[in-house]
Amino acid sequence: MLHMVITRHSPESCPGREGNESVHPCLTSMEEFMKQRGVGIVGRWADPPAHVNYMVLDAPNAHVIQELFMESGLFAYTVTDIRPILSMDEQP
Repeated sequence: MLHMVITRHSPESCPGREGNESVHPCLTSMEEFMKQRGVGIVGRWADPPAHVNYMVLDAPNAHVIQELFMESGLFAYTVTDIRPILSMDEQP
């Protein structure tokens, strides 16, 4: 099932900001947790000035994605919306 994941962070908690290196291990572990759970990345996009990231993930359900953010620790640095989506190219 496809999910649009919209992740926002503040300028103060931006991973690109000097002094915020503590978020980097969270990002690394997130990638590893995704592999372990078979969550696929369909696409990723970033809007750096707005401090917003967009991902389309292929995951069994939204709970798996929520667990990824919790276990990686990334939830402490971001606000995330997880929404199930359908491809407009696929007809039911």
